Amino acid sequence: MNQPDFIVVGAGSAGCVLTRRLTEDFNATVTLVEAPSSPAPTRDRHRPANWIKLLKSAEDWNFSTEPTPSLANRRLQWPRGRGIGGSSRINAMIWFPPTEADVNRLAHASDNHWNAGRIHSAVKSIEQLLQPEDPRWLSRPSQSFLDATRSLADCKPMVYRRLNRLGKRTSLRSLIQTTLESPEPWEHRIEVVRGIADQLVWVDEKITGIELLTENGKTKLVSRYGVILASGAIGTPTILMRSGIGCPDALKEHGIASRVENLRVGKNLRDHLIMPVIFQQFSNADRFSPFDDPRHLAQWQTLGSGPLSSNLAECGGLFLADTVQLHVTPTHYLTFPKEDATAWMTIGVNVTQPQSCGHLHLRSADPSEPPAITTKYLDQHQDLEQAIQGVEFVRELAKLGAFRDTILTEVLPGPKRSTAGAIARSIERYSQTLYHPLGTCAAGNHPEDAVDHRFRLRNSCGLWVVDGSVFPGITMGNPNATIMSLAWMAAEEIAAAR
Repeated sequence: MNQPDFIVVGAGSAGCVLTRRLTEDFNATVTLVEAPSSPAPTRDRHRPANWIKLLKSAEDWNFSTEPTPSLANRRLQWPRGRGIGGSSRINAMIWFPPTEADVNRLAHASDNHWNAGRIHSAVKSIEQLLQPEDPRWLSRPSQSFLDATRSLADCKPMVYRRLNRLGKRTSLRSLIQTTLESPEPWEHRIEVVRGIADQLVWVDEKITGIELLTENGKTKLVSRYGVILASGAIGTPTILMRSGIGCPDALKEHGIASRVENLRVGKNLRDHLIMPVIFQQFSNADRFSPFDDPRHLAQWQTLGSGPLSSNLAECGGLFLADTVQLHVTPTHYLTFPKEDATAWMTIGVNVTQPQSCGHLHLRSADPSEPPAITTKYLDQHQDLEQAIQGVEFVRELAKLGAFRDTILTEVLPGPKRSTAGAIARSIERYSQTLYHPLGTCAAGNHPEDAVDHRFRLRNSCGLWVVDGSVFPGITMGNPNATIMSLAWMAAEEIAAAR
């Protein structure tokens, strides 16, 4: 494809939705750019319970944060999917549509351009396209959790739907997967190019393409109408900064000439931090070990059910007036998938609307060098207070009758850590990322916001940003469904620009 209508940089959830809709619904031609990757073992890619094994694999960018003082100076691993499908290649595939609070925040940020009607319509369209399915098997801890929470006031327990097919993992790659025997007409309008995006290509003041590093060296791709960055909350701002878009003083440190001053690129970094509350189960007969049992394999292969169909984060929901989300897994959160003779259950606690904001910046102008990620987790004391309240709430849940024959003892934080201060020290030592980085090119109706309500990067021509980086805040729950819904709406805006 010599000169497509658009170049989409990043083949994650947003990039795949954009590419599919631009080519199928609007007859556009698209060159989709994604970094090269080596596939992980087929069994790990297809079995829902094996997604945890994909972290740190060849399908993971394997980022890590800077040391975080509020987390005992730890560096956290930040998984991000690499390859067509992006992070949908390596995550738990939870389908969590935007809540009304999420919808209201997006509508406000866009001056009601992304109104509730458009967002709900986009969510419905994505659901029809992907058809998320209910779990085909639930572990005993999940069943006990649901029994314990169904009758509680001010609680929204949920069995999480997944983007699986008959109990088998899929990814957003399926949206653009060419069937060689009988390709759809729109698939002929897609070209996939593998390479690492370095910087944008300019002609006068218009952005027309992207410069890539490929196995054959540097190459330039040029489009008719412009470039859509869909490389996520880490990839997109780093491409912008290498292209001279960001804070001029910070760019100058790496010898990058400033082309567009945009002080909010790389700022407003949000993420959900999860604290695992871990219990030893009463009976080791309930031990979750799906990997080597031939009965479980046969059940999964023939019926798409059984332990191998578990995505580990089977259920949870919103609690304490929606201030915390819970994730329930039949594992020891910090050691699984390491083999263990003990039966475990974890109820993970995360604050839904953390107020702490981090940022990222370039280490160098070299695109192979990962950025420095500063999270600022728990920088706002309210975040820590709500996390402590969540842990205390889970402890009260564990005392209910539904868990009487399930839980033997709490091992983390552990019975001795009973005060708020002791719980806080456990949170600082053991909490982890929930893999939800957002907000580093936040959209809004203020002239200083990085992106406007039509997904255009401000003070630029021929450039759109459509991925998790445009979120003005952070979603209440898992953000993937909302990201795809924004991409669905963005395709309309971008196609109209032709």
